Amino acid sequence: MEGKMLKSLFSKLLVIYISIILVGFILIAFGMSETVENYFIEKKEETLIKQAKKIEREYKKAYKTGVIDTDRINFEMEALNRYLNAKIWLINRDGEIYVNSRIEDISILDENLKYKEINKVFNGEILKRQGYFKRFYDEPVLTIGYPIKLNNEVVFALFMHSSIPEINQTVSDILMIIIMALLISTLIAVILVFFMSKNITNQIKDLNEGVKLISQGNFEKRLKINRKDELGELAKGFNDMAKDLNKLEELRRKFISNLSHDLRSPLTSINGYVNAILDGTIDDDKQDKYLKIVRDESKRLTNLTNDILDLSKMQSGELDLKKERFNINEVIINELDKFEDRIYDKDINIVVNFMKEKKEALGDINHIKRVIYNLLDNAIKFVDCKGDIEIKTEYKNKKINVSIRNTFGEIPKKELKHIFNRFNKLDVSRGKDKHGSGLGLAIVKEIIKAHDEDIKVTSNKNLGVIFTFTLET
Repeated sequence: MEGKMLKSLFSKLLVIYISIILVGFILIAFGMSETVENYFIEKKEETLIKQAKKIEREYKKAYKTGVIDTDRINFEMEALNRYLNAKIWLINRDGEIYVNSRIEDISILDENLKYKEINKVFNGEILKRQGYFKRFYDEPVLTIGYPIKLNNEVVFALFMHSSIPEINQTVSDILMIIIMALLISTLIAVILVFFMSKNITNQIKDLNEGVKLISQGNFEKRLKINRKDELGELAKGFNDMAKDLNKLEELRRKFISNLSHDLRSPLTSINGYVNAILDGTIDDDKQDKYLKIVRDESKRLTNLTNDILDLSKMQSGELDLKKERFNINEVIINELDKFEDRIYDKDINIVVNFMKEKKEALGDINHIKRVIYNLLDNAIKFVDCKGDIEIKTEYKNKKINVSIRNTFGEIPKKELKHIFNRFNKLDVSRGKDKHGSGLGLAIVKEIIKAHDEDIKVTSNKNLGVIFTFTLET
């Protein structure tokens, strides 16, 4: 599978990289060839025009001295032909043409130069043209037509024809360099893409192995990918997920251990008392006492089972809320009365600070009663003997805030972060109260969440532990 993955990724990356390189080099090739060609043509035009002006000056000098020798003109044209690698035609208004020597065949003129182009030069304009000249050149030719003037009158049309093979050769050389660079770049791209794809494939393989281990219940796998790109973010996300799953697994095991203890304890009591009654070990006059214990332990098991089922129902979104308006202060007082015996046994000091505003809460009163009951039960369970519990309500930001504080002390931040998890149960609870299962606060969280409200917990040495939740008005 790794080979197929590497081949697929390598092929895709290679096509992308080579396509980018190819498009880039094609654009560069066209751009550079066009630029170089235009540059050389402009330089060639400047050179030919410069020589044409020189011929014009020499002709004017000869005209002033009165000595115009045709043979001399032909000789100078042949010299310029060799110097410029150009053919020079000098045409007068009578149609006499000099091409290194006198040419009688006027068809040469008609084949290569149009009369309108000649007339353009005789009208005083400079002609610039690229094209082909039959019988003389096989490659493209640059033609410059220059008017030779005497006394501000054009008397000759000077045509200079120069092939431009060096331009084509230069462009060809540039294209060859670009092709070589393209081949080298392609080779480098193949090497880079191979190692890059192999590196990515190895990391994806590592990620795939990690996913398989997690699916098998092993949450210890961590990816060692130190990158600052999307793959690095994926690896970080995987490691965070594995870390959270590992914590969740630890909480689950802890919950099962606690739950097993909570189930085994009443079952052991029930089994022991029932066997003792059946064996006749317990006298008839004491059987009612022990049967009540069996009944209470059975209720504990029933309540524990109901908590598990209710929490599962809540987390699956099946909680049915029947909202109504009610007096939250009265609900708190009624729930507090249920703990009268436990408060008395631990000699707890209860402080109540209710809001002065006559505001009614909006929510499912039965579920809110359960929230308050669970929070009070939790506060009483963990507060020390002769400790304090403060219950407070206040109207703030168009909501009712309910807070319950006890002087339990400070909960470590590590445990505070997971206090609402359904598998969570503080270690100290074993010594405090054997009846806890770690589901009460998880149920509280789900009920408040179903009301689209918030609940939070804070803890420090001075104030103790404070649970605060909000309700709509």
